[in-house]
Amino acid sequence: MNKAVIILFVALFGVSAAFVQLSDSSRITNGNEANFVNFPFSVSLQRVTGTVLADRGHRCGGVLFTFQHALTAASCVFEIVAGSPVPINVAQYRVFGGASSLTADTDQGRVRTIANVTVHPEYIPPPASINNIAIITLTSPFPNTTISPIALPVQNFVAPDFSLCQIASWGYIDATATLASTNLRYTSKYIYNQNLCTMLYSGIPYLANIFDTMICAASYDIVSSGCTGDEGAALICSGGLTGIMFQTNQCAVSSFPEVYTRVSNYTTWIRSISGSSTIRPELTFFAILAVITAKFLSKA
Repeated sequence: MNKAVIILFVALFGVSAAFVQLSDSSRITNGNEANFVNFPFSVSLQRVTGTVLADRGHRCGGVLFTFQHALTAASCVFEIVAGSPVPINVAQYRVFGGASSLTADTDQGRVRTIANVTVHPEYIPPPASINNIAIITLTSPFPNTTISPIALPVQNFVAPDFSLCQIASWGYIDATATLASTNLRYTSKYIYNQNLCTMLYSGIPYLANIFDTMICAASYDIVSSGCTGDEGAALICSGGLTGIMFQTNQCAVSSFPEVYTRVSNYTTWIRSISGSSTIRPELTFFAILAVITAKFLSKA
């Protein structure tokens, strides 16, 4: 059966992945190892207690949009203490970038301490997860020889349904894992219809409402899934930054859409916090090209 037909069928009827088999299944958890050249903006938010933990301290993913600023999910920068969210102590955390393997953290050029974290002022924690986005400001910029930030999207840009996207992260390889993946892994997603996503999540206790500030994406191969540690990773569609993951399928093999913060709704706010260096001039052309390409494909 044609993949596009299968995907449309699943999107419309929510067919369980157990009934659908494709030949080239892959997932972030136990999936394809990523070539960092394709994801040079990916970073790992890591907790360090004395020395780096066995899993390199990975807590969440993130994406650099300047050499000194990264986006992640706001829920990634809170810890639950006695049932209530408490901001993390940034002195106990760092950001790793510039390589696909977390073992490259022995190169201090790939590690940066955190100056501060700015959570969206109207963030509401799970289960609402409204405005689930935060900006990490590093104490010093990454060198331009090891990293390449991604441009911010145009304000309020909406990726068309069925746009092909990718996400890469160091999340756990499956539900039984106790350590993060040492190597960056990636999988393909597609933009899920917003109304259908809203219907599917309606009444689910852990995320009852899908807002316009969110975007849904489902597995292109039907069996991929986000797992522990994949939160905060970037959804990249048509080469452009589109979403920040905050709701995964919790490592389960599922056709159910996962939920991301729609970055384009926050472009103005992000610029106001990070300053004039938010977008590298040489990346502006590619951001515009990605928008034009997406619009062309939506009319094809």
